[in-house]
Amino acid sequence: MIISCGSRKLEPRAAAVVRADDGNLQAVPAGKLYIGHYHRSLRGAADALTSSPAQILIASALHGLVTVSQPLVPYEMTMDHPASVTSNHLRQQADAFGLHGAEVIFLGGKRYAQRLLPAIPHCLRPLHGGMGTQRGQCRAVAEQPELRRQWWEEAAALLRDHRRPD
Repeated sequence: MIISCGSRKLEPRAAAVVRADDGNLQAVPAGKLYIGHYHRSLRGAADALTSSPAQILIASALHGLVTVSQPLVPYEMTMDHPASVTSNHLRQQADAFGLHGAEVIFLGGKRYAQRLLPAIPHCLRPLHGGMGTQRGQCRAVAEQPELRRQWWEEAAALLRDHRRPD
C-alpha cells in the first residue's frame, strides 16, 4: 500500500517538532508529518485497506518511499522540483521493500503516479478525478468492505498479468 505525501506538514513551531540542542529541527515519524486533509483521506483509506500501518508506505517527493514510522524532518519539495525523487530511485526502493512481487495499491495524485508507475508497473491506481472526488473515493473504500475486496482483486490481477511471460 502506497500513499502520496502532502504539501501541508507540521509547522516547525508545532509542539511535535522540537529543536535539538544545536538548533536543528528534530525528525518526526512520517505518518505524523503530513497533516493536510487530502493526505489524511489517503491515510484513512490505506488504514482500511491494510491490517497494519507497517504495510503502508508514503511516497515523498524528497525521500521516495518511506515507512509511516520513518523519522523525517519537515521539508518543502514537490514532484515538480528538479531535485525530487526519480523513478529509478523509486524502483530501487521498491526492490528493497519487495514490492515487485507484491500486490500494490497506490492512492495519490497524478504527478506522484507518473513517477511511481514506471518503478512499479503493476501498481493499481484506483483513484480518479479531482482531489474532492478522490477524497470521496477514499471515504467509500474505508466504509465498504466489498470495494476494498474489489481493489485488492484488481491489484492481484495486475500482478498476475505483470508476471506473465510475453
